[in-house]
Amino acid sequence: MSVMPYTIAALVITGAACTASLATSQGAASQSATAKEALVCALHLRETSRQVTIIAEATAHHALHGTYQLDIDQRSASGRATIRQGGAFDLKPGESATLSEASFAGRARDFTAELTLKANGQTHTCRSAAL
Repeated sequence: MSVMPYTIAALVITGAACTASLATSQGAASQSATAKEALVCALHLRETSRQVTIIAEATAHHALHGTYQLDIDQRSASGRATIRQGGAFDLKPGESATLSEASFAGRARDFTAELTLKANGQTHTCRSAAL
């Protein structure tokens, strides 16, 4: 039996692995460059003894002025509540800021939230299907 088919297969597999590795590293580099330029939003949750706190944050690589809107939906056996908070923000280069913090009676699984940031003609949204 010839060794040639195995050698060719090994070269093809090695070439494919190198190409995949290069594509992954380039993708990661472009994602990190985009993340540095982007306005980044985040939703955080704290749950303690039947109290839920939702924290909305924004981080900007460059100085930005914009607006935010936080929509919180609570659904439980006792009914439904929708809360909407919003306002303006100013971020310095590399700065992170808490835009809103809201506390509620309930369980984390009863909440969904969406944070929308608008700045420099762009919109960034963070969603939570269920916190």
